[in-house]
Amino acid sequence: MLKIFGLVLHADLEGTVDPNCVQTCFEASDCILAYFDTSGRCQLFNFNETETLEVEETTKADELFVAFKTTLPSNTCPAYDRILPVVNIREDPVSWKKSGTTFSFQKCIGDWKMFRRSNPEITVCMKPFDFAPRILRKDAVTVCENMGAKLTGVVSAVESRWILGSTELENILIFQYFPEKINDLHEGGIGVYDGYWIDGIRNCEVPGTNCTTFRWTDNYTVGNDALDAVNAALSFSSYLGDYNEDCLAVEATPIETQTINDVGCIGTADEYGMVCGYRMV
Repeated sequence: MLKIFGLVLHADLEGTVDPNCVQTCFEASDCILAYFDTSGRCQLFNFNETETLEVEETTKADELFVAFKTTLPSNTCPAYDRILPVVNIREDPVSWKKSGTTFSFQKCIGDWKMFRRSNPEITVCMKPFDFAPRILRKDAVTVCENMGAKLTGVVSAVESRWILGSTELENILIFQYFPEKINDLHEGGIGVYDGYWIDGIRNCEVPGTNCTTFRWTDNYTVGNDALDAVNAALSFSSYLGDYNEDCLAVEATPIETQTINDVGCIGTADEYGMVCGYRMV
């Protein structure tokens, strides 16, 4: 625990009294921060219930304290101004940011997955939703928008393989896989060419022709790097050639490295849900 003189903005200490506030937070698996004063009033902040926090440094005279749950070096004692707390709960470490005398914390809502993208440098939150037996693309778009999100695009194999369940890049490279996340959601599992809608509409210079360029409508996904032949099966037309496949889904395919497939936009019998997302701001 990292203890400083400070106050949590937009919070108060009315109510609970716990003279062991710091220890209580330390022992609680979901607690990320303890806020308390010299009289023993205590407020704990839990990971699952917290999306944003701001902590302002104060002085000893204010008699207010904040204790961050973080991992500190065991063999050195770094200067205070070089310590930046990191929340190591769940699979995504979340670093506090500091500007002047203010610490700020921000994470995805609930159990949404955080992806930090590099071009441009943004953070995107994603979550797959199951709507078995199937859902049309237009309805998938509506469901995401109704929760304040978008039908999300993907920028890498890391993102599309996470949707299927594989979270570590090294596991991708040596062809080792975790049980599929989609299978976990969809009772009974999914078959080959079954999956979930993602954003992406084919964007050829000549409409109705075959190309591997897709445009994203989620307003934050950029580039087509995730759609190379290693990660995407882009055939352009259906098996029988009776309709074009100009939209995208994350699916189980016969080739294990390929996790994105182009599918018909109007509707197929194979998409059991969708992946919603939003840009963290």
